[in-house]
Order: sequence, then C-alpha cells, then structure tokens
Amino acid sequence: MGAGYERLPREYRSKRSRMRLFLWVIALGTVSVALTLLSADDLPTSFTYPFLVAWVALMGWLFYATLRCSTTADLKAIHVRAMVRRRRLAWEDIQGIRAELNPGAALQQNAPGVLVYAFGRDGKKVLLPFLDDLHVNVEREVGVLLEAWEELRGEDWAPLPEAVARIDRHNARQAAILTAFATTMLVFIPLVVLMLLPLFVDMPGWLESVLHPFVTMGVGMPLVFVLTAVFSYRRRMRDG
Repeated sequence: MGAGYERLPREYRSKRSRMRLFLWVIALGTVSVALTLLSADDLPTSFTYPFLVAWVALMGWLFYATLRCSTTADLKAIHVRAMVRRRRLAWEDIQGIRAELNPGAALQQNAPGVLVYAFGRDGKKVLLPFLDDLHVNVEREVGVLLEAWEELRGEDWAPLPEAVARIDRHNARQAAILTAFATTMLVFIPLVVLMLLPLFVDMPGWLESVLHPFVTMGVGMPLVFVLTAVFSYRRRMRDG
C-alpha cells in the first residue's frame, strides 16, 4: 500500500497549550462580567443572576464545543467535527484537498496563515479544523491526505463536472481577493499622499472635497478593492 494509506488514521485537534489559554481567557472574561454586573447598583437581581447563569452556560458550551472540534481521516472518510455540525466526506466523494492562504491572518493576531480545505461532491469547500500551519506541518499532512485520497477513492473515480465548475469559480474568487488585497496595499501610500496634498497646495473647493480624508481613505480604498476584485474575477473566468 502507498504511504498515505498506511499512515491512516490521522487526527487533528487544537494544541493543549492553546486550549489552556482559551480557558483562561474565558475564565477571566467571566469573572470580569460577573464583577461588573454585581457591582452595578441599578441592575435588579432578577436580571443579574439569570444573565450570569446564561453567560456561564454559554462560555461553558463554547469551550466544550471548541474542545470537541477536530478533523479525523480514516480508511473510509474524512470526518469534520465543527462547533455545531458534523460532516463526513467519503474519499470517493472528495473532489480535491488544498491548502490556501488565509486572507484574514493579517487582521487577526495569532491566526493561522495557511488553512486546508476539502471539496465535496457539490464543489463546496469544507474547512478542515486544526489542519493549519499553527498546529501541523501543512505540506506534510496535505501530502499524506492527498496520497490517501488517490489510493482510497477508487480506480473508477472521475471528477464531477458540476463540482469542477464550482471549484473553478472558487479559485477565481480566491485569486481575485488576493489580487485586490495586494492592489489595495500598493495604492495605500499614493492615496495618503493625495489626502495630504490639500495641506500644501491650493486647490479648487470641489477637488479639496474629493481629497478629504474620509473620501480618500473611506471610499477610495474600498472602491479600489471592489473594482480590482470584480475585474480580476471576470478576467480569470473569461480566460478559463
């Protein structure tokens, strides 16, 4: 048997150190909420105590659900357990397994930079929890799963046309978003220069209004992002 087949089953869960940190955050947040409510003189006990009970129950469920989240690969399928949903992706139904950059990583501290997805029969991508660059060697683990998929999906496996079309659209959207992010970052400095230009150069009133910081940064940057994403997506879909 191939290497991927022989190295199953595999399970991916959150690191214990991260779960302990998460527990501390929940505990400190709960204590902070409790002290704030109990020290408020204008809140009736009929609200305070039921709210605290609901808060503790919610935080307990949140920690328990996160603790149970996992990705497991065995000889039959990839099993995904998210916070509120389970999915079973049989090997023969999977249309692809791929690692992708996480566009939101730059906006979140300690967020994974690379995420791994599997594509189901309908072409929709399914996030594989904890199969990311914070928890595993992504290149190695994706290689294992790809080898297992190629071995276990069956000799008569063929990609489904509908799924292929949907995956192509997904790839075009993903590339368009990354292109839009890069373009927006490139125009940031020029937009700042334009925003500051009225401070040093006399301009007509209408042009000064156009270069107002709210218009330049609040409208200009989102507009650049949207237009770049739309044009990039259409071009990629047209070129195939």
